[in-house]
Amino acid sequence: MITAKDRDRLRSVAADYAAIANSDEMNARRTIWRQSNQLEKRTVPFQIEDNGTFFADLTPIPQCEDAFARGLEQGMLRAISNYTLIDDDRVFPPYCGINWIIGRPNICPDLQLTHAADATGRMLGYESNTPLADLETGLEKLRRAPFTIDRDGTYRHLELAEEWIGDLLPVKIVNGTTLYAGTGMAGKVVLMMGMDKFYMAMIDQPGNVHRLFEFLATEGSDFLDWLEAEDLIKPNSGEYCVGSGSCGLTDELPRREIKSGERMLAKDCWAFQEAQEAVGISAEMYAEFIHPYQRRTGDRYGLLYYGCCEPVHEHWPIIKNFKNLRKITVSPWCDQASIAESVGRDLVLSRKPQPLKLCGETFRPTEFEDDIRETLDIASDNFVELIFRDTCTLCGDMKDRLGEACGILRRLIGRPR
Repeated sequence: MITAKDRDRLRSVAADYAAIANSDEMNARRTIWRQSNQLEKRTVPFQIEDNGTFFADLTPIPQCEDAFARGLEQGMLRAISNYTLIDDDRVFPPYCGINWIIGRPNICPDLQLTHAADATGRMLGYESNTPLADLETGLEKLRRAPFTIDRDGTYRHLELAEEWIGDLLPVKIVNGTTLYAGTGMAGKVVLMMGMDKFYMAMIDQPGNVHRLFEFLATEGSDFLDWLEAEDLIKPNSGEYCVGSGSCGLTDELPRREIKSGERMLAKDCWAFQEAQEAVGISAEMYAEFIHPYQRRTGDRYGLLYYGCCEPVHEHWPIIKNFKNLRKITVSPWCDQASIAESVGRDLVLSRKPQPLKLCGETFRPTEFEDDIRETLDIASDNFVELIFRDTCTLCGDMKDRLGEACGILRRLIGRPR
């Protein structure tokens, strides 16, 4: 039970959210994303992300006291604030999504992360105790435990949300874990070993490195098998985040008719793969130690987004072998000309502009525009989207510059208000 005050607050926020999610503006944005994602038209959609800093300053504090209601309120408030303050192409689902309560046990119980607060008290930085630093003896520390699903708890959340706001906003179960079944293997290795130990182990004890990645790939593949067998996979080709901050709106998935009562499979969904921690190794080493294990899950999906912060042009001859690859990240450290020429019009270039051009000590509109114009010029014959990432607050007032930045972007891509 929640208080009448909580219920009234949640319903007020849900009504505002529903009006935005079902607006003509939101439908126009959906068309922009679909045309780009389906390689139909070069629409250049863009989004400004937040890495957990400035947006907290722009979003109203939730008022609901009940923990579950507060979580629903916070999610909708974030969307409302984004729509009000950031004139980008972000889309919001016209429903309230309730995630399955899924348990995916930690594979290394000895792993510990020590967090540190920044100047504002936000716990962003951390240090790992690297329990597998001595890989030769560390492999025995890896563990497997059963995956779990709390159906009763999930259905209870569904019933509560329907009771509170179902007449204002449809409520349905979603599954955010499907996208990430095989994501981040290299990142897990670095957390458990440390970057230097990982790099040296590929030279000193390659067999053990393969055993470690085999363990990770098997766990990811087993998780995907389990999601399919338990009928937990839900569509993720709507207004979902896929990959490194991108939007996965497309009519291409699923590519088959799914009859009533038939289970959805990985092939009906988007996947995300990356190997940021491979930034310092050759294409040959990436091909030997990482890529084959990524494909164990990645190739099972209908569409794939690849990459995050790594300069993918260096590993492109290997990355291009993924099945159903649709988007590839173009980070600030990537050779834009090289990847644009290599990819052509077969994929979407998911460009991550230089974050300091937006969130540095001083906002210089001319420098910001020059950075975006360079990308648009280089990728003039490519499908391209702009996803602003790593926009952590350093100095300056982000609220004032977001509107100006969006205005510059709209002018450059030819979609002014």
